[in-house]
Amino acid sequence: MIDVLVIGAGPAGLNLAHRMAGSGLRTRLLERGEGPGDSWRRMPRDMRLNSPVGASVLGDTKVGFLEWDRIWNRERFHAHVLEFAARHALPVETGIEVSRVSALPPGGFRVETSAGEEEARVVVNATGYFCRPFVPVRPGADTAKLLQMTVPEYGSPDAVRDRLGGATGRILIVGARITAGQLGVELHDAGFDVTISHRHPIEFGFSPAVQRLGFRAYYPYETWRLRDPAFAARDSGHPMQGGRARALIEGGEIATRPDVESFDGDTVHFVGGAHDVYDAVLWATGYRPALGHLAGLVEADPESGLPAMREMESVDAPGLFFLGLDQQTDFTSRMLRGIRRDALRLADRLIPRLATEAE
Repeated sequence: MIDVLVIGAGPAGLNLAHRMAGSGLRTRLLERGEGPGDSWRRMPRDMRLNSPVGASVLGDTKVGFLEWDRIWNRERFHAHVLEFAARHALPVETGIEVSRVSALPPGGFRVETSAGEEEARVVVNATGYFCRPFVPVRPGADTAKLLQMTVPEYGSPDAVRDRLGGATGRILIVGARITAGQLGVELHDAGFDVTISHRHPIEFGFSPAVQRLGFRAYYPYETWRLRDPAFAARDSGHPMQGGRARALIEGGEIATRPDVESFDGDTVHFVGGAHDVYDAVLWATGYRPALGHLAGLVEADPESGLPAMREMESVDAPGLFFLGLDQQTDFTSRMLRGIRRDALRLADRLIPRLATEAE
């Protein structure tokens, strides 16, 4: 029986494995993708981080003063993840999918994988959200005669154009937060006729330029404010960025509609009675935790998809821990900076606990 089995080699799993290196504990780090941080390889081609480099890098990575407040794109961050794993020789085992985790009496877990079974004293689930996009149920969606995509399936405007037979067209983006705004601008600039459907009023944040000016002051302030439970429990969602997204929407170049009510062929009906014909729908409606392999072991909240946790440990299955989920420690727990902090805290908790139990 090994000491720790980590499921997922994204930023959460890698940060944890790096911190635990040299502890003497037997650890396995499993990744179902083709390499570390595989979700980042599959994210939209031109996506950019929401936070500066200095707040986003993994582990002990040093960031120069001039580089600290820059914003990396998806490709650059993925390259950083690969470099970090290689530099620290982290033992990532790729192409291994976990199908089921079950409890063993009197303690520990049996983990069934595509490469066989393993038993572990502790399991850390670091599978995140990206592989499980949430699509709300709407009448007629299953038989609608238009292209439907989630954000992980989107890729780029070129990929959408190819899927539409080489032409731009009318695209409906469902969602009102930062991803909907970023992809709306991207598709608009590529020549698509873009509409954004939103259930709640769109709230705009600062423009990227203004955000960058405030980065160096904000993050020390945030660290200080996180001591306040009310601040720590705030909503982790990012509002739609100001700047071009706001200008295009308020100027009418990107249209807006209420929430989707139903589909009929290539026609989308909206709450309130309006309807329009579209070539494609892009669901930017968020994600739910990827916990299918834990079915029967933990109960997930039907609304948020979150398991019951206490200090990152499962309430239903003691010895099972989570990283990268919303509100594990505070509202940053699903963000890169919070994932790094939580991974360090968890490693510093597991190392003495497992060492003591082994004595």
